[in-house]
Amino acid sequence: MRLHFLLALPTLLSVAHACGGHVYATTSTSYTRRSTPGSLGKTVIEDVRVFNGLRMSAPRTVVIDQELISDSGDTEGATQTISGTGLFLIPGLIDSHVHVADFPNFSGHENLTSYGISTAMHMACHNYTICAMHKGVPGLTNILTAGVPAVGPGSAHSKTFPSQLVYPNSNPVELVDWTLGNGSDYYKITAEPNGPTQELQNAIVANLQTRGKQSMTHASTMLGYYQALASKTNGIQHIPDNGRLTKAMIQQILAQGQYVTPTMTIFYEAHVENPAVLQFLRGSTDPGNSTYMDVIKNVKALHAAGVPLLAGTDAVGALTPNVTIPFGLTLHQELQHLVYEVGMSAAEALNSATRVAAKYHGLEDRGVVKKGKRADLLLLRNDPLFDIANTLNIEKFWIGGREYTGPLKIA
Repeated sequence: MRLHFLLALPTLLSVAHACGGHVYATTSTSYTRRSTPGSLGKTVIEDVRVFNGLRMSAPRTVVIDQELISDSGDTEGATQTISGTGLFLIPGLIDSHVHVADFPNFSGHENLTSYGISTAMHMACHNYTICAMHKGVPGLTNILTAGVPAVGPGSAHSKTFPSQLVYPNSNPVELVDWTLGNGSDYYKITAEPNGPTQELQNAIVANLQTRGKQSMTHASTMLGYYQALASKTNGIQHIPDNGRLTKAMIQQILAQGQYVTPTMTIFYEAHVENPAVLQFLRGSTDPGNSTYMDVIKNVKALHAAGVPLLAGTDAVGALTPNVTIPFGLTLHQELQHLVYEVGMSAAEALNSATRVAAKYHGLEDRGVVKKGKRADLLLLRNDPLFDIANTLNIEKFWIGGREYTGPLKIA
């Protein structure tokens, strides 16, 4: 069974205010790590079973040479040799929807790392200076970021978070220029009542695609999904909890080559564990006609149709005194939801957080245990294909060839 969240301590999230083309943080930054980055070298893992996307291999040797996975026979000059007898090696995990890089410290970032998360897609940057400090940190989760999300005036998100308010007459080229010019890796659109108009969403997505950049669209309702389908955004974030996706909608997702990050864990928390989370999702604690059963049914339908599903959490850490959505742990819980409730095989769930996530985010250098790929590797004590919850039984973890030296599984 999945673990439940604890009640939160007061949030440490830095509040930022957008003004024109600048974002100002109201708190100072203090970047002190609990752990020191592991050194690069040559590590040989012997007699370990390796996940190949379908099954675990027979025991074999895996070599980490500096930042990359090397040829299994290239063991000369090894600085460390590890016995992998009875252990299982999988790629480092990818959280495809998280909010971790707005904190003016590395606390949440290290918590994320401590659970074997090697890459995370940060879905809303409210301070570009702080977000930049979280990118490319040796030995910690590799962070990619959206910019300040496009939000409509009067929408639920405009009242909850500082965002980039966009209007029907906003210039889509200028919006994209400003966001990408601030170091963002992709663009985030929030599709909701009173959100950006359909015409503006379409124009933003089209402009991004001419630049070879991706768009991600927040769509947690049926309305949001209709808009995300119409705009042909790359990644649809969340899943409707207030209705059922039709066969025609699902076929359109497939035909347009879109992928979905359902974030089941946060819906479970909102509908089953802690109604205060609904305020975060909806701007109200009243569920109305939304249910967790719609979440399960919709993800099942997408899976049955073959829509690419990526594992993501919407983790934010301590959001309010009553809401904590912890970093790291939630991705393991997401995998459990995908297996136990949706009916994915354990291999499919692992792929949703490794090779499938890497493929659809255009991260060709990671997501598999293969020569020449980034040495993002998670060594487990028990077989996750036997029980997906075994992803929590972490023995060691490497990010870009550096072993994580801090405590594992920080709450």
